Amino acid sequence: MVNHRLVLFLGLLQLGLTENVLMTEVFEITVDPFMFNWTLEDVNNQYVYQPSLLNSPDLPSWVNYRYSERHQAGFLFGVPPNKHNAEILLQIIALNRKNYETRQSVLPIRITEKLNPARNEVQLKIDNLNVEDMFDTERMNRLKDVFRKKLWRESDEDLYVTFLASAIQMGARLPPNPKEGEGVVIRIGSIAPFSMELIELQAEVKPLEKVPLCPRDFKRTTVERYFREAGFALDWCTFRLFPDNSSSVLQSTTTVEKLSSNGREYNFEDHWESFSRGTIPRRSYSKEFAFSVLLPLFLLVLLGLLLSLVLCFHHEGIEDEESEVFFENIFHICTDYFHKKRFKEMERKATDTETNKISNDHFALETAINDLPSLNGLNFSPNLSIKSRSITGSPTFPLSSDVHMRPSPPPYVRPKFKPGL
Repeated sequence: MVNHRLVLFLGLLQLGLTENVLMTEVFEITVDPFMFNWTLEDVNNQYVYQPSLLNSPDLPSWVNYRYSERHQAGFLFGVPPNKHNAEILLQIIALNRKNYETRQSVLPIRITEKLNPARNEVQLKIDNLNVEDMFDTERMNRLKDVFRKKLWRESDEDLYVTFLASAIQMGARLPPNPKEGEGVVIRIGSIAPFSMELIELQAEVKPLEKVPLCPRDFKRTTVERYFREAGFALDWCTFRLFPDNSSSVLQSTTTVEKLSSNGREYNFEDHWESFSRGTIPRRSYSKEFAFSVLLPLFLLVLLGLLLSLVLCFHHEGIEDEESEVFFENIFHICTDYFHKKRFKEMERKATDTETNKISNDHFALETAINDLPSLNGLNFSPNLSIKSRSITGSPTFPLSSDVHMRPSPPPYVRPKFKPGL
């Protein structure tokens, strides 16, 4: 414990400064090589920085980190929570890519209350800039001068930035051209009431509130020239006025965790702690099982019981004599049907056999007549027997020899008696 306090004390002595940040106001802390007693060389991206909460893997949710290649430095920014006199310790680890030297610095941050916090806020979305561009003091003063000298003269004394975030972080898309800025969402606030110019501007862009995202240069307003001259291209679809904004003065309702370090208590939010497996909630499938299986099964059983009761109590009313006779004689009906079917098949086969026999006899007779040229001119009755149609017996045509194909002689007529003969 003593060694831990000694290391912490030496880290504080190495830095020698405590960053004081005000509630409801955006703070900005530059992380550069001079913080680690390094000299800035001409090598691009020579130094890499990794900030986090002391003894924690990540930063608090209200602290953001952004590295700018153009500035060759990193930026810590955000809006502190409404915790008066709270202190946190940030640990920043720097790496020199040239010689792989690593250094560490501890940055204490104290949160103090802001006197007369802003009650009214104006929200803007600037399309042509990035977040790190807004850390330029001259550019930020030009934006404030547009309000202090043109649109919101009543806020000349206490105008300040209450919110700053990247448009990509707020849900916007990256621009098609990588050289263009990704966009910045910014809010500036003051305790002064809104001017008539701002109220008229809100009425002018009110029809655009229905459009969630507008293309760049989608709409020009009457005050467009003031921002264009200062170097800002605004998206008027996201222009909003927040009167009597309570987000600047209400205290946070989240749980404050206390860590003891160096004999003092540091109150801050979002300190990560490990959790046990037993604390993880488990999903119960009993309701899904009841609705998907038990409920249909219960309905099926209920319908079956109702149907059984209906059949039992109304059995006499559904009797049918014809149906009873049919079911009693169903066996005889089936046997009669199969007997009739078999008899019809046998009758059909007998008829087909007789027809085929007559056709074959007639075909044989026609063939024999065609084979004898001397008998082609004679007509024979097809009803004659085979013996009456035979001429002579032969090995190829075995017919009876007593059948003659000559015509029968005329009947014998006895001549009348003549006495002179």
